[in-house]
Amino acid sequence: MLPPDEHLAAHRILAVTEEELQRIILNIHDGPVQKLFAALSQLNLLQAHAGRGRLLDDEWFERLNRVSNLLETSLAEIKVSLGTFRPPEFARRDIVSVIEGLIIQHEEFTGCRVDFESQGEIPRVSLAAKIALYRILQEALSNVYRHAGVERASVRLSAEGRRVRLEAADDGRGFTPPPLVGPEATERVEHIGLRGMRERVSLVGGTFAIESAPGAGTRIVVEVPADE
Repeated sequence: MLPPDEHLAAHRILAVTEEELQRIILNIHDGPVQKLFAALSQLNLLQAHAGRGRLLDDEWFERLNRVSNLLETSLAEIKVSLGTFRPPEFARRDIVSVIEGLIIQHEEFTGCRVDFESQGEIPRVSLAAKIALYRILQEALSNVYRHAGVERASVRLSAEGRRVRLEAADDGRGFTPPPLVGPEATERVEHIGLRGMRERVSLVGGTFAIESAPGAGTRIVVEVPADE
């Protein structure tokens, strides 16, 4: 039987994983699935139009362009979601390599640009902390792509004493962050990703902060302890 502290930690990470899986399902249903239905509807109209022996005019070519755009964005969103299930080989790679790999994958899948800066020598972190940083940044970049309304973000990795600091920022539309700790901490479905960030960093003895306001972009700051 696990000690009480380890049992509680296992319970919390299972809860986070379950919530993250629900979020992925909701994102696929509300995003690419709806776009694919819309594309299919447009194709059915085009098929019926052509079946009546009618030529395609400018309006119908515009419909074809919309179908193409719907399919392209759906494919990009599906790739982003599938990327969640393909983590790197965390154990053998250092944190800088892990972060660089995630950024390259994000840029390839979304067409967005991420400016990455690694300041100075970054100490080793535990495997659990490495996974936490990876998942938190993955969520943050996904949020930029889905919600920020911009195609560029910045990521900075640095060390302060015996702590590793990860910052991710964008100049997008921003929002009013919900409370993440205390009796008023959010439990709303749309905040699953933020709760996952909070729980992951807490489980490895780190800290998590988010700064945002409508029209002022968003910045997250995560710190985790370096490996002893």
